Amino acid sequence: MIVKAYSIATVMALLLSACLPFVTGPAPEKLSTPAPQDAATPEVRSELLLWESRGSPCETAAITPQSLSYGDCGSTLSAVPAQTTGHSARLLELGDRYASFSARTRAGNLIFKGYGNLVPSDGETRAIAEWANMMSQVAQAGGADDSLSVAFAWHREGGPGNFCDDLVVYLTGWVSASDCRGYNAEGYLTASQLGQLYAWVDSLASIDHTEMFPPETGGLEMTLALHGNGRRQAEEQTFRDIFEFAATLFTELGYAAEAGPDVEEARQVLQDYLIALHSKDYALAARLYGGDTGLLQIWNPDLGNDVPALLQRACTQNGLQCLVPRLITYRAPDADGGYHFYVEFNNADQTLFQQGPCCGEIGGGPVSIFPFLVEKSANGLLVVDLPPYLP
Repeated sequence: MIVKAYSIATVMALLLSACLPFVTGPAPEKLSTPAPQDAATPEVRSELLLWESRGSPCETAAITPQSLSYGDCGSTLSAVPAQTTGHSARLLELGDRYASFSARTRAGNLIFKGYGNLVPSDGETRAIAEWANMMSQVAQAGGADDSLSVAFAWHREGGPGNFCDDLVVYLTGWVSASDCRGYNAEGYLTASQLGQLYAWVDSLASIDHTEMFPPETGGLEMTLALHGNGRRQAEEQTFRDIFEFAATLFTELGYAAEAGPDVEEARQVLQDYLIALHSKDYALAARLYGGDTGLLQIWNPDLGNDVPALLQRACTQNGLQCLVPRLITYRAPDADGGYHFYVEFNNADQTLFQQGPCCGEIGGGPVSIFPFLVEKSANGLLVVDLPPYLP
């Protein structure tokens, strides 16, 4: 057990939300197709996901909404019905979201047949491979095992809120949160969060670490168990970053689980605003924007306070990236009654938008998740933030 004297400010920072950087992964490559039991069966014709391990011996799985077939590469596969693994719902979700692709990842090689329009990020591709790997293991075991695919487990107790919280993050991107009072919440990591998770898992050695904070924090204690595949030993800042990541996830899952119709209304306003900017409906965007126009006027002094014209110039000439939102995630309520969200955006080719370091800055890595605030006003719900900027 390691005991360190953190300041109150540092401890509180661990409990606040943070914008997490996205880290890219390996490049795609083609993989071999497994030999099915019967090439004429409907399951083969309807295959949506083929997975092949990268290790030795080579293992493969063919996953359809109806069944999962598994075995050694190039051999006759054993099949189990979808009821054994419970994979159908998730497979259909992925099929609706992503376009077809092939990829090579640390968790195996993929051929995916999808019907959506999004191109998965490296993190999302890895998560699909991790999921296929886990489903293959479940099929071989004859049922689900909660210990499969755990990336890290986090526990928090004591402190100013008398915490008794647990969070488990899986390599598939699935997250489960609970506490000793009966609270439970679940969800999936965003593309940006997946990138950060895999950066830790791939670079760090396994962690079994307990941090006891000073008495001023109310006896706050946090425990981390991470299954790492790397060799680098975690440093103090790394522990702090993972603690903050976990605390943020726990808080956001709680707010999302408790969100009512008002949150959905605010999310819809934000989506309408972003879509209006992208589709060049600047009049509608101006009606939904309640933020400061000072920067826009500095960029365009000839336009005065003509908000539709300012937004048009900002999107078409000044460097605002007025893109289609890929995912809008509710973060937390605002102290003044508003709503905090995170937004990921799509490039024109449906890939994940990433904002690199600005204006000669070095380091920091690309950012792909952006905060937005929707506030209540006399004119209804209004967005107070602008889209991301590229010089």
